Amino acid sequence: VVQYGSFLRRFERYLKQQHGLDLSAEGVRKVTGLHLSAYMQELSALERQISTRNNYIVILKCFFRHLLQIGAIDSDPSLALHCIREKNTPQALERRAAKRYSNEQLSTLLTVFQGKRPRLTDLRDAAVLALILGSGLRAFEVCALNVRQAEEIRGGVLFCLRKGGNWAHVSVAGYVAAYIDRYLYARGSVCPDDPLFVSQKGGRLDRKALWSALAAKQSRLDLQTGVHIFRHTLLTAIDHDGGSALARDVGGHKSVQITNQYMHPSMDERLEAVNATPYAALLVGSGGK
Repeated sequence: VVQYGSFLRRFERYLKQQHGLDLSAEGVRKVTGLHLSAYMQELSALERQISTRNNYIVILKCFFRHLLQIGAIDSDPSLALHCIREKNTPQALERRAAKRYSNEQLSTLLTVFQGKRPRLTDLRDAAVLALILGSGLRAFEVCALNVRQAEEIRGGVLFCLRKGGNWAHVSVAGYVAAYIDRYLYARGSVCPDDPLFVSQKGGRLDRKALWSALAAKQSRLDLQTGVHIFRHTLLTAIDHDGGSALARDVGGHKSVQITNQYMHPSMDERLEAVNATPYAALLVGSGGK
């Protein structure tokens, strides 16, 4: 709600400035597909990334579909919007590959998080990094965890609230527990119902604060910022070794089509894949004769 709400408020500011409309019960009935298309053109002019614009399109479609379902509008203007398909040029593939980290980049991040004298927030951020890389949890799912669920993490199966409001069992890699335990030990006395991850002020860490904390370190290393990049990194690795169906299950997606949006092989990895097929050695040995 917080994430979608902040975007819809930006969209409403655009409506007021450009068209004198708002998202009130009366104003939303006057919003048309032309208004939505014009807004997307403005985002394009501002050089927003295709993935960002597609995310906004999904939010708008979700919002207006909900209004139609509850009878707040008579027709859905978001039907005029369609997600953008980026062409598979070498440049586009490399841009997508940059949406996940290499092993070297992860190693650099961990070194920063776990220096000679790490602060409590450094240990927290390292634990968050390990948890997302070892489970595929989203940022808000991580922030919603309580201390009592650390025991489930140690056992390798976490029962938690996931996107869409459903509770589900999530597999957690064995290496995650050590990061969680080191962080909790540094925190000192905690209660089972306390937030697992806390802010500098001691309250529950929220998605925005987590993003800011990680982005500060990522920027310092000249790395792409964000929390979701760790999820992209995991699902790309799972897909590479176990296939899209397994990556779908780890990611908690309803379909492989959604999971495929997280797959970011580089041109070099594609080249390696076609050279590593079981029959490659046969063709190399035959020399094309």
